[in-house]
Amino acid sequence: MQLNQYISDLLYRYECVTLPNFGAFLSHPVSAKINEATNDFYPPQKRLSFNAQLQSNDGLLASYISEVENIPYEAATRKIETQVSQLKSSLEKGETIEFKNIGELSTSKEGKVMFAPSETLNYLTESFGLAGFVSPSIERQAHQAMVEKLEATGAIALSPTRF
Repeated sequence: MQLNQYISDLLYRYECVTLPNFGAFLSHPVSAKINEATNDFYPPQKRLSFNAQLQSNDGLLASYISEVENIPYEAATRKIETQVSQLKSSLEKGETIEFKNIGELSTSKEGKVMFAPSETLNYLTESFGLAGFVSPSIERQAHQAMVEKLEATGAIALSPTRF
């Protein structure tokens, strides 16, 4: 079963995708950003997080798997249960679980589930096709200095009373 792909597909359309008895992947909209130090521009996006306390089966994932694989809902639920069992076993062994294009799950020394989101995909459909870019810095001159420069070159002639 392609659990990674199914969760990824649903994150484009929904803010919460729950793996029953395991946890939920959540998406939060984030505004466009500018890093003024490096002149990097980043488009709006959905930032991903994981909440291990949201474990109730809302039926979304099972319904989607049932539809895509053309199997009964109950069979999809059993497939999810099998995958969740394997995921829990891997975490208990101290392994890191990678969800392609979503992120990585691991356990801390205290036994809490830690999530490191992947930055490879932007799940905000309104930003489809937009990528980050670097722009050269823009040098700005003070208004008065620019007017004086233009007057000195004869490009404009203004009297001091017209300011």
